[in-house]
Amino acid sequence: MTDGIFNSLYRRLSGEHPGEGAIEFLRNLGWIGGCFALAKIGSALVNIAAGRTLGPAEFGKVNVLVSTGTMIAPFLIAGLNTSLIKYGASAEDRTRVFGTAAALVLALTLASGSLVLLFRGRLGVLLGIDQRTLLLALGYAMATDIFLLSTAMHQAAGNFRLRGLGEIAFSLTLAAAFFSGMRVFGRSYQAMGWAYVLAFGGVGSVLLLKAGILKRTGWLGKEKFSSLVKYGAYSFGSGIGSFLILNVQGLIMNSILSPGEVGKYAAYYTATIGIAAYLGYMIGTVLFPKASASSNRRRLWNMTVSGWTGLAPAAVLLFIASQAAVLTLMGRHQYGMQPGMMLLFALCGAVMMAYSSLAQIVFSEGIRAARLSLLMALGGGAINLTACLILIPIFKVSGAAISFLLTYVFLTLWLWAAKGSYL
Repeated sequence: MTDGIFNSLYRRLSGEHPGEGAIEFLRNLGWIGGCFALAKIGSALVNIAAGRTLGPAEFGKVNVLVSTGTMIAPFLIAGLNTSLIKYGASAEDRTRVFGTAAALVLALTLASGSLVLLFRGRLGVLLGIDQRTLLLALGYAMATDIFLLSTAMHQAAGNFRLRGLGEIAFSLTLAAAFFSGMRVFGRSYQAMGWAYVLAFGGVGSVLLLKAGILKRTGWLGKEKFSSLVKYGAYSFGSGIGSFLILNVQGLIMNSILSPGEVGKYAAYYTATIGIAAYLGYMIGTVLFPKASASSNRRRLWNMTVSGWTGLAPAAVLLFIASQAAVLTLMGRHQYGMQPGMMLLFALCGAVMMAYSSLAQIVFSEGIRAARLSLLMALGGGAINLTACLILIPIFKVSGAAISFLLTYVFLTLWLWAAKGSYL
């Protein structure tokens, strides 16, 4: 029955019967999709419980914590998780790629983490947060990088079943850690912050052991090492750009708006941008390795465009429904429910998902495409940062949504114009 559904879907998108490779791709995507859906439902329920229990002010602090941790994380992993997926797909080099990447990440974590600790006072003042929040954000960054490194290893090796189960394990651990943390910290953002650290770090560590990290010895030769690091450097720059697109809003609003407004933004973000990013991540888990190994990326592009042409309206309705559900469960008396803002965030989520899936195909081309990814991420980050600084003081939370929408429309048009030489 499942294969019949996959075959029917493939024929609708491509107009032809699927081959063996396509069937395997759809099966992997179906497994990943199912696991990611269950995990997202679980983690969303935890966030909803956190938003309802903590209230807008403390829930807004969770968003600030995550934004700060997301800013630190790229300096600890330097894009090597993406390099690992790209170059670890070859069984011949996989052991050396895993061992080299893990050693580099460990060295970078020690160096960058030490700098954060050394300059924590100045960094806290610069970011407008206290040192306790900054140190917890550092723990969040370290934990997420453990998770990213471990999941990248399983993606590179094609272990999609274990990769999907890891997401479910993360969701269950997050729930257990949050409700346990409430007993220790009370109705404080720290309960959610430590829950993230334990979930990402704990599940990531288990996945590292499952990937055989303790047995991954060896070092890549000079040429392949250079490619691994160069690709990672481009991905690192893209990570900085991604922070400026997805997470800088929380820090800007924290500096100019009330804690309640920041919490309201966090609620709308959770119901749309967070879901869109997660779904894009889910699709990319299978699509990026598939596109990397494909000899006909243009065909993948055309199929994806065809799919989004039909799915875009449904995606907008999905995000409107998700906002209605999340805001109702969190408490409309605390977070409100504004139709205009809901539509803005729903449009953001739909455009963001479409761009993400198309970008996975183009950026899988190699080093040359990694340069494009870097330029687009930094360009989009610059536009979003500028738009946020201008629009948030005027339109408050809606200003962040407008900035998101302008940025992703710009990036989609840029990707469309540049795609020719990368497919």
